[in-house]
Amino acid sequence: MAEPNDDTDDRAALDAEIGRQAANFILGMIEGVSVSVAYNIIGNITVSVFTAVPFLEPGAALEEFDHWAAYTRQIIADQIKDRLQ
Repeated sequence: MAEPNDDTDDRAALDAEIGRQAANFILGMIEGVSVSVAYNIIGNITVSVFTAVPFLEPGAALEEFDHWAAYTRQIIADQIKDRLQ
């Protein structure tokens, strides 16, 4: 496995920014829908991406998804922690 370097850090930051911009765009389009509809939209986008990409190592991609899901859940929990009390 390659050592992280400035290039991978820069790419990760760029990927994160692209993701934030796309998320804001999608949120603007679905504003006002129910939570269940929002989850269905997010879920279907995620499934579509992961099933459309011809991963060389599908198991590794699925493992990465698990890490992403846990990371994303923690971000959500941190953002709404006051409402979880």
